[in-house]
Amino acid sequence: MVWRALADLVAVVHGALLVFFLVGGFLAWRWPRVIWFHLAIVVWNVVITLVSFTCPVTWTEQYFRSRVGEPRYRGGFIRHYFEGRLWPVGDTPVVTWVGFVIVVIAYVGFFVVLVRRRSKTRGDSVGPRT
Repeated sequence: MVWRALADLVAVVHGALLVFFLVGGFLAWRWPRVIWFHLAIVVWNVVITLVSFTCPVTWTEQYFRSRVGEPRYRGGFIRHYFEGRLWPVGDTPVVTWVGFVIVVIAYVGFFVVLVRRRSKTRGDSVGPRT
């Protein structure tokens, strides 16, 4: 019972981290300090994608599930929980790239907002000076 609850908790936290990966850059537009935690999550995801190793969060969930006799799933958290449910089987690489594009868009917007915010606090005018 405890092991299953721990596995479920880890899965929920993992899902929340994935959602934060997608929206955290946009949240930083409003709360700029969020960008540092988001950047850490982005770097983590880039490393996992490029090196292609099992995420420790996935491993932890699977460990807890194995303690109650459930088999370890293959293909990682995203493939196990989302592939075939939210997008067609086999499209996970495309969805991964779409996720990274969303992050890039969020970061471009973050820097635009940051520059505008700094120019307003300095009293710079946007238009030509007369």
